[in-house]
Amino acid sequence: MRARHIGSDIGAGLKSLVGGKIGGYIKVMTQARNEATEEMLKEAENLEADAVVNIRYATSQVMPQAAEILAYGTAVKLENE
Repeated sequence: MRARHIGSDIGAGLKSLVGGKIGGYIKVMTQARNEATEEMLKEAENLEADAVVNIRYATSQVMPQAAEILAYGTAVKLENE
C-alpha cells in the first residue's frame, strides 16, 4: 500500500545556498509525511488489517518547487486461532 503527499520546495533552493535548516520547508514536509502516514493507515483499516509493518518513506521532486512524500508499508492480518 502507498500514500502520497506533495509539499512545496519554494525557498529551499535559496536557503541551501547559505546553509542551515529551512524551517518552513521542514514544517511542510513533516506535515506531508504525517498526512501520507495517516492515509496509509486508513487504507490498511479499510482492508481490515490489524497492523502495518515495514513502514518506509521516499521523497522525490515531481516538478520544480514541488516534492512528494510516499509512505509504503505492508498491511497484515493476524490469524485468529
